[in-house]
Amino acid sequence: MNFTDTEEREIKAKAAKAGISIAELLRISAFKLSIVERLTDFEREAIRELMYQGKNLNDQVRACQANAWPSTKRKAEACLDGILAILSKLKVQNSTLL
Repeated sequence: MNFTDTEEREIKAKAAKAGISIAELLRISAFKLSIVERLTDFEREAIRELMYQGKNLNDQVRACQANAWPSTKRKAEACLDGILAILSKLKVQNSTLL
């Protein structure tokens, strides 16, 4: 398989930037990255709703902090942490190398 001139320049630049050989870059690309399925419409909508609810919860936490309601603040923060954990599982993992 041959690369176009543009593809070859891009590959060389990425390898140089990462301080690795072109062969290592291609091995990482081929074998070490996870293939992630695309999200369904339902999953995208669920993520949007979670993000919206997370924003609302974050606003509530700020209000609790401003009014010094520590117990309510802790409960809201725990809930927000749970939402963020769900979102991080749904997030597509990208390599910083590529």
